[in-house]
Amino acid sequence: MKKAILGILLGATVLCHPILSEAHERQCPRPIEVTQQEAQELMNIAFCEAGNQGSSGQLLVMSVIINRVKSPDWPDNIHDVIYEPYQFATNGMATAEPTPETHYALAMLEMGNLIPDIIAFEKVNNNALDRYFTEAFEYQEHQFYTVKQK
Repeated sequence: MKKAILGILLGATVLCHPILSEAHERQCPRPIEVTQQEAQELMNIAFCEAGNQGSSGQLLVMSVIINRVKSPDWPDNIHDVIYEPYQFATNGMATAEPTPETHYALAMLEMGNLIPDIIAFEKVNNNALDRYFTEAFEYQEHQFYTVKQK
């Protein structure tokens, strides 16, 4: 999994074509559709949480949110996931001004470059989430987690 994540973070893109084999098609990212309001909220929270970590760090934050939306354990829409109490740094979102890197992260997400399975993150060496989730990888200032297997 770490190798695949690094490929996406380094800008690797899987080219897909409808004529290619079924096995290759399963590897192709599926576009993610978001409304204009959801796109703005994703960019604002990604900027607030990881604005100093480039487009890759911001894509990781957006991926956590989308993975939560897809999970039965969290709300089923972007707005409610972002504004769930004590989950994200939402103060400052109203005045956030996403950068070109933030827009690029959103474009990558919409093209289907979702980092799979990551469901939470915190500052490196905080370790508060270790009891709830399984550590997946570290990227710059954040430690990312997956669901803890039972």
